[in-house]
Amino acid sequence: MSSTLRLHALAYPVTTLGPGRRAVLWVAGCRLDCPGCLAPELRHAETGRELPIARLALRLLTLPLPLAGLTLTGGEPFDQTEALAILLEQVLPERPNWDVIAYSGYTLATLRRPPTTTLLEKVDVLVDGPYRADIPQDHPLAGSANQQVHGLTMRGQAILSACAALPLGKAELGFGPSNKGLLIGVIPPQQRNILHEGLALFSTRY
Repeated sequence: MSSTLRLHALAYPVTTLGPGRRAVLWVAGCRLDCPGCLAPELRHAETGRELPIARLALRLLTLPLPLAGLTLTGGEPFDQTEALAILLEQVLPERPNWDVIAYSGYTLATLRRPPTTTLLEKVDVLVDGPYRADIPQDHPLAGSANQQVHGLTMRGQAILSACAALPLGKAELGFGPSNKGLLIGVIPPQQRNILHEGLALFSTRY
């Protein structure tokens, strides 16, 4: 049984990756190789660090702000199915009001087969499918229109309209590992590049 999770970053409160104020986990590592990936730096597990699951659960449970839910992204969350399932088993009983949104480059049909079902059954909303740089974004939570936003539970179905009502292309700024700027949101590549250039210019001045 897994006792650690390979994590790149944790941010809160985030309002661009699901309705309400949320905690967001970016896992490190992805076995897929989607052309034009929006987060290519997270493909490699070395971008993260191994954290004890119990320690991360305690961190989530002691966040100082009331939150609406938890979003899992990366990287590829379903490449760490067992670790994330254990994490949710430790967190959700203490936060029964939280909903869980997860991103995956795998399709829902693929994830409905073991072993990924152990995590999937704990997810309320899934954004699935590989990112396609050649297909424009048409949903605030999906990077390209081939990706689907699925309500997997009654709670997930209930928040689908709130997910669709989020601003398209909205970005927030956070801090990642080593206090590097972290752009948070589902942002079109051209807009993302402009924002990255602005962040780089700001960091050279200050």
